[in-house]
Amino acid sequence: MAGRARAQRRGLAVEVAEHIRSMIFDGRLTAGQRVPQDAIAEELGVSRLPVREALITLEADGLVASEAHRGTFVVPIRSEDIADHYRLYGMAQGLAARGAARRITEPVLARLDELHALMSDNDDPDVLHDLNWEFHSLINRTGASRRTLSVLRQLSHNLPREVYSLPAAASPEANRGHARIIAALRAGDEAEADRANREHVQHEGDQVVAVLWRNGILAD
Repeated sequence: MAGRARAQRRGLAVEVAEHIRSMIFDGRLTAGQRVPQDAIAEELGVSRLPVREALITLEADGLVASEAHRGTFVVPIRSEDIADHYRLYGMAQGLAARGAARRITEPVLARLDELHALMSDNDDPDVLHDLNWEFHSLINRTGASRRTLSVLRQLSHNLPREVYSLPAAASPEANRGHARIIAALRAGDEAEADRANREHVQHEGDQVVAVLWRNGILAD
């Protein structure tokens, strides 16, 4: 029973952390603002404990900072923070793509072709997000080491879904990027698969920085 209670509490803390991330990236919480722990606990119908645990996670992610006897405050987010996040993501996905270029099979290539076609013919942002996520997840599962997968999972949780949805998953440039990745995988070209993924993800990061800057979320 105690183990189940701990697991439930950890699950709550993850949900609370995701909620606070969303508040930071949509501007409900701004740089330098004290995180209203009691209000968040009341809004979500939880105790203070999962909120405190969520803030520990967010402090490790560099989104908040605790000050003794004062509380926990939102850290200013700078463009380089987001750009570096996407560079790191691209490097990890590039490593996975290198492995995928060695291990790719025809059924996997066929599914990537199908996903690429579906993204090219769809304009629903939620559907496009899910298709794009499946496209890259399939490559990662095919080629990434367990360590690289662990890094990718950690990076995927550092920003809320809303931020990952900001880049246009089916823009002409995104579609060209996906086609380039598939071509490199089909050719078994590890270096090109790596490079294509890194450049594709960096382009997404550039779009995210531009949107967050326009929305007044970034501190520079």
